[in-house]
Amino acid sequence: MIDFIIPKWVKNILQKPLNFKQMNEAEILKLKQKLARFSTDHPIVSVVIPAWNEEQSILHTLISLAETNTKYEVELLVIDNNSTDGTAGLLNSLGVKNILETKQGVGHARTRGLHEAKGQYLLSGDSDTLYPSGWITAMVDGMMKDEQVYCVHGSYSFLPSHKTPRWQYAFYEFLSGFIIRKKGKTQPYLNTVGFNSGFIRQKGIDVNGYDIETQRTFRGSAGVVEQNATEDGMMALRLLQAGGKIKAIEGSAARVWTSDRRIQLDGGLKNALKMRVNKYLFKK
Repeated sequence: MIDFIIPKWVKNILQKPLNFKQMNEAEILKLKQKLARFSTDHPIVSVVIPAWNEEQSILHTLISLAETNTKYEVELLVIDNNSTDGTAGLLNSLGVKNILETKQGVGHARTRGLHEAKGQYLLSGDSDTLYPSGWITAMVDGMMKDEQVYCVHGSYSFLPSHKTPRWQYAFYEFLSGFIIRKKGKTQPYLNTVGFNSGFIRQKGIDVNGYDIETQRTFRGSAGVVEQNATEDGMMALRLLQAGGKIKAIEGSAARVWTSDRRIQLDGGLKNALKMRVNKYLFKK
């Protein structure tokens, strides 16, 4: 179901400081204590997040993950892809495990996370996205309940910027649903986005899924709808070719809320929708 207004749990996070320096000592200590649950030596699940200069966005992502409600042992791993701002310092202050990957590119960062992670299941996240408390359980259950499911993906809604009201994004997401369902029938790997997907980690290693010829940058390119699978889609495609299934996880627990910066990079909502409709619904 598409939300025309922002849910309460999202609003609560957005009201918190986004700048780490604006948090008081009590807030920092409380958040650090909650995030300590992800420092386990024997995780079932690894949540891996690549980051490049995310000092001004990743704090809200961490706050959302800190409210996770799951029975699974989970590790959180952030791959710092040559950040030049205070990203690493913020993560260290909160006790979040982070590893530097010097090869520039999203795929390189995700590949490093794939091999550094210890969990049986890997959930792929992003540093400008908010995750509901039931996200980890919903995604992992989708793989545990069917051994033929190698890969899962959830849905997403956009956090509105000052340029676009939420109701317009809700309408965009409603129309995009037709595109997503069409791709799901013939090319389900194209629905697998890096900020809300997961897979069996060893299967991902076996197929070398993130290895693509051209690595994406973190901000992408304006006005471009990918003609081929990105590193996330390539992972899903190779898992599909290896005999696995790709499953869409439905429901609010698997719906994340992500930044609209890619939409704005594409020139705004109207241009972004036009590009995607022309490519996926009216493709010759």
